Amino acid sequence: MPRLKPQIQPLPITPRPLTKVFHSVEEAAEILSLGRTTIFALIRDGHLRAVRIGKRRLVAASELEAFAVRCQEGANGKTCSLKPNGLD
Repeated sequence: MPRLKPQIQPLPITPRPLTKVFHSVEEAAEILSLGRTTIFALIRDGHLRAVRIGKRRLVAASELEAFAVRCQEGANGKTCSLKPNGLD
């Protein structure tokens, strides 16, 4: 009687979502629903922290979240409070 080889079923590959640590200014603008110029102004005025790597200016994903929280907490139905973390 011939010997049957066991069939090996490949495991399904479930892609893990990649989360970005840093976003470009353009991506940050899209995430916050703001314009590029506004993002650069927020960075310049110290309301949004960014790092410069080479010629690129990048904003940490955690900074975008913190900025959104600051806006929600300071807005109270009015305009966003644009004070950087820890500054009053």
